[in-house]
Amino acid sequence: MSFFTKQNLFRFSVGTIGTVALIVFAIRMTTPHRGLTDQSGDRSTVHVALAATYASIPTEGGKAAFKLQSNGLNDAVDPELTDLDKQIITCSPDVDALLTSAPSTGPSCSGGSTTLKSVDGMYLSGQCCNAMTNLDHYHEELKNLQPYKDIPDVPLNPFKTPVPIAKKWIDYDQATTLTAEEQKVYDQAMDMSKEKPCCCKCWHYFVNEGIGKKMIRDYHYTAQQVAGYWDNSDICGT
Repeated sequence: MSFFTKQNLFRFSVGTIGTVALIVFAIRMTTPHRGLTDQSGDRSTVHVALAATYASIPTEGGKAAFKLQSNGLNDAVDPELTDLDKQIITCSPDVDALLTSAPSTGPSCSGGSTTLKSVDGMYLSGQCCNAMTNLDHYHEELKNLQPYKDIPDVPLNPFKTPVPIAKKWIDYDQATTLTAEEQKVYDQAMDMSKEKPCCCKCWHYFVNEGIGKKMIRDYHYTAQQVAGYWDNSDICGT
């Protein structure tokens, strides 16, 4: 009787297929999963880079902002945001403390005070209350500040305010007393503005207070115009 009956051929085919399947399975189990290994390596590289950037940020407030923007040092952050994080983030109104041989930032709502090696090349910035996460909002704010470019030394990017410019406006604010009529315009602007010169009495508050006085006294701004400037000069982040 011939071995090659239909029944034997069927059994041989099934057995062969099963053996091949087992061999393929064994090979796949012992071969490194290249895609997963590469992905894990990439994630590790990203994390190391983020940790290095985090360590290079000078203020506690900046570190807090970067940590939020990077989802706990897990996701890449836009370089424009990182640049803002590396500026001077503080709620302190004492700008003079930044002009000493051991400049100190003072605390912010999101981090403690920091003693810096130097403020050369650095700007006073925002994000003292909230991290900036929406670049569209940031760019829109910069656009809305362009109409004020004809007033000398008005920061057209309040998130990057030069320390000497901040000191100039704070000194002007302290030295300027408005007349009764001017004060009336100022008080009306305070009522109209969403957050007034700023949400807290930090350096930015007194800078904007000085600018508001200048706008009223020398440029005859209305209360609505002053309030409009203040609202477009928000640095709290979003």
